[in-house]
Amino acid sequence: MGLALRYLRNLRCKPALLAAATLVRGRRAHGSPEQERRRSALHRSRINRVRLIAALAALCAALQPLSLWAQSRFEVRSAYVEPSEGVYQLNATLAFELPEGARAAIRDGAPLGLRLEIVIRRQRNYWLDETVATLSQHYELVHHALSERYLVRNLNSGEQTSYATLDAALDALRVVSHLPILDQSLVVRASRHEVSLRASLDVRTMPDALRFVLFWADDWRQRTEWYTWSPQL
Repeated sequence: MGLALRYLRNLRCKPALLAAATLVRGRRAHGSPEQERRRSALHRSRINRVRLIAALAALCAALQPLSLWAQSRFEVRSAYVEPSEGVYQLNATLAFELPEGARAAIRDGAPLGLRLEIVIRRQRNYWLDETVATLSQHYELVHHALSERYLVRNLNSGEQTSYATLDAALDALRVVSHLPILDQSLVVRASRHEVSLRASLDVRTMPDALRFVLFWADDWRQRTEWYTWSPQL
């Protein structure tokens, strides 16, 4: 029991868990039959609490590696747009690293989601800026156990590409190439436009219902700051 308590303290779980674990500790003394029955019932209750604490400790152990993710840098390194066949296409480079816990979760079948939010505005001198277009682009990286390949899917178009290694698949997610974001006919010439880009990463390591119960586990998602620039359209 002392080992379980030290394990919980090392994981820095909620004080309530430590308090519950402390209740399980105690000495058993001899007494009357009635006292023995009460002690037996109390002992069974403590055993159940030990099992609950062990389960919570295991969950904390699973969540701890993901907390390192919050310390890593996730950002839009560069972005620009270029015209092609009547539309403007987005090219961007993302910078991120996954902790080993997240990488292991992906290898075990947990999907990694990438979401791009794109907003295009037209700036106006004497009125609020006009939103010309908004776009939400979704990608997903999954490990296919049978083929031992990593699949990167464009959830908007349905296209997918397979890679032999996780690092190769992550490198593909870091680079956004030739993504159509705006029809050239929507651009007002001689007007100044502003493009904003933000990215979000999400490793789904547990079911939604369990994530809702574990309300303190908030390190499984990362999001960049808005990256904004004014291209010559």
